[in-house]
Amino acid sequence: MFVLQCMKNDESQISDSELASHVKRLWPNREHEANSVLGLFCRVGLHRWRNLDLTALVPGREILFCFWCSKIKIDGTLYDP
Repeated sequence: MFVLQCMKNDESQISDSELASHVKRLWPNREHEANSVLGLFCRVGLHRWRNLDLTALVPGREILFCFWCSKIKIDGTLYDP
């Protein structure tokens, strides 16, 4: 809950890399559940992107996360916090 409050309070001052680290805490990756083939897909750049709807907290941003690894995509830019 603390992460959500920080994002809501500082949405105009937060950088994309800081936002990615906050989002990572909200949705942990599922690397421990994925098998080795799925991990290989992520290593070659084929991720399973899922949409994380945070429009109430960070309006105007498209935030995607990979279901199999720790990568986060914010407005088309890839981050690995």
